[in-house]
Amino acid sequence: MDIENVLLYQAKGLNANEYDIVDTLSVEADGVFSESYSLEPNFYRLIIHDSLEVPFIADSGQNITMNFPSATDYEISGSPDTELYEEYEEFRLEVLNDIVIPIRSELEDMLAENNPDNAERIERLGDRVLRAEATYRDTLRSAVEKMGTSIAIYPTMVRWDGDRDMEFYENLAAEFSERHQGLRVADLVSEKVRILEQVSIGGEVAEIVAPDTSGVEQSLYDNMGKYTLIDFFGSWCGPCRSESAQLGRMYDRYNNSGFEIFGFGIEFEKERWIGAIEKDNRTWVNVSTVDGYESDTAREYSVTALPKNFLVDENGIIVAKDLHGRELEEKLEELFSDN
Repeated sequence: MDIENVLLYQAKGLNANEYDIVDTLSVEADGVFSESYSLEPNFYRLIIHDSLEVPFIADSGQNITMNFPSATDYEISGSPDTELYEEYEEFRLEVLNDIVIPIRSELEDMLAENNPDNAERIERLGDRVLRAEATYRDTLRSAVEKMGTSIAIYPTMVRWDGDRDMEFYENLAAEFSERHQGLRVADLVSEKVRILEQVSIGGEVAEIVAPDTSGVEQSLYDNMGKYTLIDFFGSWCGPCRSESAQLGRMYDRYNNSGFEIFGFGIEFEKERWIGAIEKDNRTWVNVSTVDGYESDTAREYSVTALPKNFLVDENGIIVAKDLHGRELEEKLEELFSDN
């Protein structure tokens, strides 16, 4: 095997997407490497020559063995938690490819055509994508339930939906913490549930301060109206782009009655973000720290996928969330019916 480096990483973030390096393994001239570790129970990744990524889970009392027949293949034994995670990922990708990807691809192709005559079809496709993604999340919850208190639940947290299943996740976190007392991974699971509770309906949203497209710092609470939609948006997100026109119509209709929109971009490229704001005619306040899902705001609001929104009152209390299209319009009609 032609291998120059092998790196071992340990997950540390709320959604198992941040890592600390544990070690750099020594590789012999012929590509052979061998090492033994006593690892803290957690989710790990072994990266081989930047070409093979091996996720695995270690728990107390396990003797895990890995073999690498080639630079692109591996075998793991002794880790039932890793088996659970692999089964989850296989199931997740199957569901994603079956019910989400086809509609999402159709939407992205239509957006790429840049044809104004497709506006209504784009809105309808955007609604279909959102419904498919909701079904996808609901389906994954049943898969998490089968894992019990295995550490394999930790990397699934990125897709937990507190509003639909808060009681389930509260109970799961309590049982998980009891089984894995004193471990960092137990603290992270508890912290995830705390954040989900905070951003549930009835919770009070955290302040957001970030630069707008001109670089001027904008505060959420300074820009709130009677009701404000905190809209997490991505220039790269097809469903987000497809609902821009709908949001524009609602903004024009209710802005004089006290409706505001505060857009936060989950972005990676500033120029692309600014271009999308201008092209989609998003005339309300738009801000971004241009660091994607790694932003403090994304963490505080548990934003791990787009689109995502929160409808809050003038005190920052969440009255609704993740409403799109006709559902959002009906909610605004209800709230502003006396105006």
